[in-house]
Amino acid sequence: MISSKLKLGVALLIIGSFLFLGCSREPAVARVNGEAITQKDLNLLLKHAGIKEGKTQQAGDIHKAMLQELTNQLINEKLMLQAARKEKITVDKKEVMKVYSDMAKAFPKEEDYLQRLRQKGLTKDMILKSIEKDLIVGKFKDGLARGVSVSEEELKGYYDNNRQAFAVAEQLRLSIIKTPDIEEAKKIKKEIEKGAAFEGMANKYPAGHTGPGEGETGWITLDTFPADMAKAIRKIKAGTAGGPIKGREGYYIIKVLEKKEKKVQSFDEARENIRNILMQQKARDKFRAWLQDTRKNAKIEILQKG
Repeated sequence: MISSKLKLGVALLIIGSFLFLGCSREPAVARVNGEAITQKDLNLLLKHAGIKEGKTQQAGDIHKAMLQELTNQLINEKLMLQAARKEKITVDKKEVMKVYSDMAKAFPKEEDYLQRLRQKGLTKDMILKSIEKDLIVGKFKDGLARGVSVSEEELKGYYDNNRQAFAVAEQLRLSIIKTPDIEEAKKIKKEIEKGAAFEGMANKYPAGHTGPGEGETGWITLDTFPADMAKAIRKIKAGTAGGPIKGREGYYIIKVLEKKEKKVQSFDEARENIRNILMQQKARDKFRAWLQDTRKNAKIEILQKG
């Protein structure tokens, strides 16, 4: 007979193994510093991405590659959440609900949003937990980026090496008259040539643009228009009208109110844009360095290979 002490020892060993496995029957696909990433975590990410397993060999291989990539993303996320926990980074319920409400606003009613989630196999609780993790990760990354700065020399160097990136296309402000009939368009043009106020005619035959006045556009570039129209508009001098010009929806008479010629922004004009570009680059580089170092020193186990 097996002694009662031996039975007790076996029972404790089973309990200890159960506790080590995280007290869950959910299989782990990876472990990061002893914390499990479960198949459920991976499935949730698959549902978010709308990825389904392929039925062909090629589709199956692609699916496996995507599983490996998503597992890698979850490992990185776990490392960030662990680091955030050490730094006592948290988010409150109001922050989470604000993001959730903004997402739900894309639908007529919250129930419509929840219905879409159910179609993907997701629940509101899943989304709230996902938002909470995203916010914590975001705060952690923001913390890493603190202290990043850009010198005047770096700003100037970037501008000098990328001057053409700051080219600004020609911009125009227009007043537009539209009519479906060519003969009517010619008649309107003659009235304007005889002294009729263009603005009054534009109010009467508006093209649907919004700007400071009826029938006016704001500052726009010629790529707003089809190529043939843009070519014709380009020939109109500032302060004068041209047309009729045939367009997709009828005939147009266009007055160029103002023109801003094509130019390259000065360093002073481009400075803040350059600062934002370089700050983002440096923040990304700092995060990559942190992640590389953290992964090197972490205990990462891949338990299920794609």
